Amino acid sequence: MNGNQRTMHVTATNVPETRRLALTQRHPKRKLTPDRQFDPDHPELMDLPDPDPQILRRDLENLRTINRYFGGLRAVRVHVIDLIQKIDPARTIEILDLATGSADHPIALVRLAQTMNRRIHITAVDRNPSMLGIARERAREYSEITFEQGDLLKLNHSPKSFDIVLCSLAIHHFSRTDAVSILRTMVGYSRVGIIVNDLYRSWPAAWTAWIYTHLTTRNPMTLNDSYVSVLRAFTPQELLEIADEAGVPNARIFSHPMFRLVLVGGH
Repeated sequence: MNGNQRTMHVTATNVPETRRLALTQRHPKRKLTPDRQFDPDHPELMDLPDPDPQILRRDLENLRTINRYFGGLRAVRVHVIDLIQKIDPARTIEILDLATGSADHPIALVRLAQTMNRRIHITAVDRNPSMLGIARERAREYSEITFEQGDLLKLNHSPKSFDIVLCSLAIHHFSRTDAVSILRTMVGYSRVGIIVNDLYRSWPAAWTAWIYTHLTTRNPMTLNDSYVSVLRAFTPQELLEIADEAGVPNARIFSHPMFRLVLVGGH
């Protein structure tokens, strides 16, 4: 296991209910986990119809910087490698990347496969046509990546048609009910396993996002969405409960530096 990751065995019985309530009531100001602040009527700015193209493009550039230097790419990479080891080396690795954004992960995974001397094909899906245009532009030299426009709640692929299904920094954009549906779909499409990479909801994570973005950019989408995304994210316990309800096999939760939370499920 990578030294920068930690498996979190989260169970509701780790702390007795009376003790947990007493701790919360005794030290209300010490609570580091805010209630989830999700309102479907007030989406993040990037989810609004027809966002300003230049603001969106710059926001995606900011997200790529955050993924590169704050561990988002690394958090996915280590778990993808574990799952790739289970795939016959003679076969082409088939990956479905949901909510691909500007194709950060597909590009990184093609490069990873090249270092491993493995053949790979990635189907990258996003609902936003503007994002797909940017993604196609960035990945034009990578024939291993195919792009599709699609809604994560209305996908239409054959069961078990991919080895690995990945969803990165997207699950917090959905209600709990929709998150269960997405994970259930991911399990149905995967032969080997699924990976959900997202944020870890806490006040320290929210404060860090606010301070970093206000020091590094004036992009209104980044300034708003980075902070809001943390408050819309799930806790380890919540994500594990969602995975259980969705029927994710062998679900495990890992924490990574800079408030990253990764759910891995394997068949």
